[in-house]
Amino acid sequence: MKGPLLLFSFFVAMAASGQTYLDSTVNSAMKRVLFANPNEFSIGSYGEAHYNQTITENSFSNGKVDLHRVIMYMGYKFNDRLQFFSETEFEHVKEVYVEQAFMNYSYNSLFNIKAGIILIPMGFVNEFHEPTLFNGVERPNVDKYIIPSTWSEMGLGLHGLIKRANVKYQIYAVNGFKGYDGSAKITGAGLRSARQKGAEALIRTPSLTGKLTFFGLNGLRLGLSGYYGSSESSMYNGLEREDESAVDKADSTRVGIAMTALNLQYTIGKFQFTAVGNYTKLSNTQSYNEFTGSNAANTIFGYYGELSFRQSIRKNNTYPQVIPFLRYENYDTHYKVDANIIKNEAYHREELTLGLGYQMTPGTIVKADYQWVKNGANARPFNVLNVGFGFWF
Repeated sequence: MKGPLLLFSFFVAMAASGQTYLDSTVNSAMKRVLFANPNEFSIGSYGEAHYNQTITENSFSNGKVDLHRVIMYMGYKFNDRLQFFSETEFEHVKEVYVEQAFMNYSYNSLFNIKAGIILIPMGFVNEFHEPTLFNGVERPNVDKYIIPSTWSEMGLGLHGLIKRANVKYQIYAVNGFKGYDGSAKITGAGLRSARQKGAEALIRTPSLTGKLTFFGLNGLRLGLSGYYGSSESSMYNGLEREDESAVDKADSTRVGIAMTALNLQYTIGKFQFTAVGNYTKLSNTQSYNEFTGSNAANTIFGYYGELSFRQSIRKNNTYPQVIPFLRYENYDTHYKVDANIIKNEAYHREELTLGLGYQMTPGTIVKADYQWVKNGANARPFNVLNVGFGFWF
């Protein structure tokens, strides 16, 4: 527990310094819908293309070129209070996902209702993942494998701004992870493969998630997120409540999930510091692993810290900008395990990323970075070169 406690202490200490506008938690595509005229249709897009090359000693490695994603935003404002917003994602040219699709009813700035496929308000990148909003060609792997981004589910809840406290709040009831559908979906690699994404999702009991984001100090955005629930299982379908033996078996296919995340972004002058930490406790993993043959951990933990610098290269013009950055990540999907399985040190990874962004306009960017990656099973690192571009409008 020393890691999470030290990280929490650091975030609390940093909260003595930062103020960002309260509406900066809404991306530009959403603002276009919220601030449109009634009966007005809005459209936007973002996308990324990447080149990734692993570099190892004494062996060849093929690189990969990928049109990673192209996204279409579409929204409609029915009247001053009721809006619809959607985000449809085309990944790797051939895969299609609906990442967001929800109705939003705005009573006032304090009280809003959201229903549909919504982003789980966890960490930073899961909510704000357009390519100009994070450094590096690829999203940080703590966000990808620990959070796990991008993570959206079907849900219903409230959100709004508590202006006097400089706080944004979100609280939702959502469908949970799919833990079992004939095979284990929660493994030693974490929760990523258990996301249901609101697609014919199993649900017996909803999960709860929420976030508080504080903006009351100049340059600071500080968020505390939580998620609590149990994974879903196909074994309950049609199960007789009186059949205690069958119910016990079905209970062995569920995992309790309690997740906490802290995210901080502090800007002072041209410098920006970003940090994210996530601690997840899983329960019933011993029974789950014994029944399903999985190797899920009972604790998952990861964090990263990043320092970046923005410099305009033309006098009296904001753009273009160069953005050098350095990021350190440490994450482990086998942070702690039960006695009935062996801890896999390969799931503990450390990554150091040095990179540069060239942002030509607010909505266009070219990126390149170099990563040193190692895991607990092999202390000798391997290297990865990444190059890419992104757009957002």
